[in-house]
Amino acid sequence: MASQHLSQDELFPDLAPNKPLPVLVRATNGKSKRDDAARAGKEKLSVVVQPHELDAFYARYADVCKAGMAALKPRDKSKKRAKAKKKKAAS
Repeated sequence: MASQHLSQDELFPDLAPNKPLPVLVRATNGKSKRDDAARAGKEKLSVVVQPHELDAFYARYADVCKAGMAALKPRDKSKKRAKAKKKKAAS
């Protein structure tokens, strides 16, 4: 039985592609897998982005992320500050 000696490029053609490969981008809305109620509201999405479209994709993705952050409320730090002030006064 004759054994063939294949090079690594022949065995795994994806290791040395002749052109850039597309990128798979996956995202969820952050709902936990552990909570059954949250699992019902979990949304998954994925998109295949071609290499020549990556810059435009990430620019639009950044805009979407920034828009989502604008709706966030700032943390209420007043309780933490009052607690630290009270602790300092007690010392």
